[in-house]
Amino acid sequence: MKIALDVLGGDNAPLSTIKGALAYLEQSGDSAPQLILVGDSSKIEQILNSLNGNTSKIEIVHTTEIVGMHEKPSRIFREKPDSSLVRSIQLVKEDEAQAVVSAGNTGALLATSLFLIGKIPGIRRPAFAPFIPSNKGGFILCDAGANADCKPVHLVQFGLMAGAYIEHLEDRPNPRVALLNIGSEKVKGNELTSTAYPLMEEHLNNFIGNLEPRYIMDGKADVVVCDGFTGNIVLKQTEGLILHLMSWIQERINVHSAGKDPSPVFSQVFSDIQSNLDHEEYGATPLLGINGVVMKCHGSATARGIKNSLLAAQKTVEENLIEDIADRLSSHSDIFEENNKLSETNPV
Repeated sequence: MKIALDVLGGDNAPLSTIKGALAYLEQSGDSAPQLILVGDSSKIEQILNSLNGNTSKIEIVHTTEIVGMHEKPSRIFREKPDSSLVRSIQLVKEDEAQAVVSAGNTGALLATSLFLIGKIPGIRRPAFAPFIPSNKGGFILCDAGANADCKPVHLVQFGLMAGAYIEHLEDRPNPRVALLNIGSEKVKGNELTSTAYPLMEEHLNNFIGNLEPRYIMDGKADVVVCDGFTGNIVLKQTEGLILHLMSWIQERINVHSAGKDPSPVFSQVFSDIQSNLDHEEYGATPLLGINGVVMKCHGSATARGIKNSLLAAQKTVEENLIEDIADRLSSHSDIFEENNKLSETNPV
């Protein structure tokens, strides 16, 4: 196995990206796959030399262009074909790598993956499906930003894909899938959710119905499905609220301890919560629906986040997630073929 790493993607690149790669190789030892570091070769070699890491399982692919975080995604694969992001995905297309990991421009990663690799047969829309940690074990949120406008059949596919993903990620057989909604009653919601509900009942083995946002952290569902506009708001609000509460609690601890160290027990509890809620602990998430393993890291990923993202990519390849999703879709081809015909005459 070979994993391509977009060295120049992300807020902390390239130093944190290369540090993460070396940490991954050190942790994995002799069983580590070959890493292909994609980016400016002179910068990569300079950093590798300064870190004195073991480079026996590292290849370097030189590129001359960089994709900025605010560039228009749809133009990247045409305007910057020699960027680290595009070349990393090209390696997967050409089967020179079995996975790509990037913390770069999310839209560009998705658009380029669609253009170069394409979708799993039968998939209407790819989706972002991050793992949201909680005290109750966490859940997959899908879609979290790839599709602002959706049809009911898309939500069914999101449930199937995310269900397969969490089975691989967390070893949860027959995961509970919920539809994010403003109320638990079957008739609640807008046209999208009310139409999707009966389809999800029919095609998802463990569909548990609607779930209100206030309960998403309570461990009621393993997968929470929604359109990408709603999901992106939920994701960013959740991340922001967690950071705010952690900062707020720490501030109050400092105030009430009056310069003294808080009790060791309280400090350990606080540290445990911070660790469990840290997205970097779980690494990258695959772009579900792409016909290849394309892993998206958080844009602010540190070396630890990159290391865990590479571990996640390796596991995703080894457990054949793409093939599993394709198999699940094939058993529901009737609804998808019907909706494909409707979409051709009435596209979104």
